[in-house]
Amino acid sequence: MSDNFLDKKMKYVKAYIIFGVILIAANFALSFLNVDIDDFWSIMLTTWGAVFIVMGIARFLLYRNKSVLKFYKIAETDERNELLRGKAGYVTFVFSIIALAICSVIFVSMDLTIPALVTLILLLIQYALFSILVWYYSKKL
Repeated sequence: MSDNFLDKKMKYVKAYIIFGVILIAANFALSFLNVDIDDFWSIMLTTWGAVFIVMGIARFLLYRNKSVLKFYKIAETDERNELLRGKAGYVTFVFSIIALAICSVIFVSMDLTIPALVTLILLLIQYALFSILVWYYSKKL
């Protein structure tokens, strides 16, 4: 098993745990500084922080098992799986573009200009990001 694959996976594990700790610490910092946030946001920060920490710990325990790590490496580097992920990602991209366009039309028909503009901006950002990533990966691969 290549250490590079394991190192890459462990970077994600560390990122999950660090992001979870940051979310929980932000909640405690906001409450310590007496910032008036709703209970909803306090619960959301704590819950999502705990979710990321648990995800990181679970992945850490999975990646310690060499047979599971071998299975993940084969699943990620298999050409057929890469093709399937690419096709699924493209279909998801097209669906989200259509959904954003429909939402924008609905917002315009309801005279909600700010949500319509935000939706259109998100639509343009998503398309621009897709185009940039296609160009980048075509040069890289």
